[in-house]
Amino acid sequence: MLRVYLQRFGLKRRPFPATPDSALYYPATAHEAALAPLVRALGEDEGLLLLTGEPGSGKTLLGQVLLERLGGAAVTAFLTNSHFPDRLSLLQAILFDIGLPYEDGAEQVLRLRLTEHVLKNCAESKRTIVMVDEAHHLSADLLEELRLLGNLEAGPDKAFQAVCLAQLTITETLKQPLLAAWKQRLAVHAHLQPLGVEEACDYVLHHLRLAGGKPDKIIDEAGLEVLARGSHGIPRLLGQAAQQALVLADAAEMDKVDAEAALEALAMLGLAADETTVGEHETDEHVLDESEGDEGEGTTSFRVTKEIRKTA
Repeated sequence: MLRVYLQRFGLKRRPFPATPDSALYYPATAHEAALAPLVRALGEDEGLLLLTGEPGSGKTLLGQVLLERLGGAAVTAFLTNSHFPDRLSLLQAILFDIGLPYEDGAEQVLRLRLTEHVLKNCAESKRTIVMVDEAHHLSADLLEELRLLGNLEAGPDKAFQAVCLAQLTITETLKQPLLAAWKQRLAVHAHLQPLGVEEACDYVLHHLRLAGGKPDKIIDEAGLEVLARGSHGIPRLLGQAAQQALVLADAAEMDKVDAEAALEALAMLGLAADETTVGEHETDEHVLDESEGDEGEGTTSFRVTKEIRKTA
């Protein structure tokens, strides 16, 4: 059954899905800047790579995009749950994801099975790439297992490569003496920065277009900017706030999402506007330009600033 707000705003599907979908990827400057060294390092046969970022910054999505850009040149495993109690569990997860038996052996048996498969792939000019999401949950011992697997080679070619997607708390784990060699072998540590205001706005428009909508008929510029600034450039928060703003605007039978609906959506997520947001919004040229006319104190900039101050 089509959600009511989708009908109101002419959308064919939910524009901001709850789970990452590489088909909806928005190539923001920060995301592409983080992706480029990872792609290059994999192409240069580096064994250990690390991508860090705040919760909701898009690490999982970027991992999906990274694997897609490699095409069919690699056998890949994407481990979404990194709560492994021991090395055996880690090896089982890798074997399961690449379609090999994983329940019928001790730790060393499974390690040898994985090693044999990885070297066979390499002999056929295919690398094995394991991507570990939420890698900040991995213990030092498990990170060391990934490093040792990364030593697998067939002649001059790297056979096994590991990409860890993690919050910055992983850097505390990496300070442990056991991981001195891990840090030395780490070829790339890319950090995913939040979106700037302009790209955060474009992120929302991008998703509305992909959902079949006409953005200029769904959200006004003031509402768009309030969402962009209030979410602090974190894609997950931005999508959640935009989704909630659509629902609120529909419930109020509004033609468009405006600043008031955007502010209410942010408040429902516990995202309060700050004084910096107020000051920046008062001086943004593209907002002031749109508000020119004979509205006086009813201009877009004044209305948005007033609403922000009311909720601060």
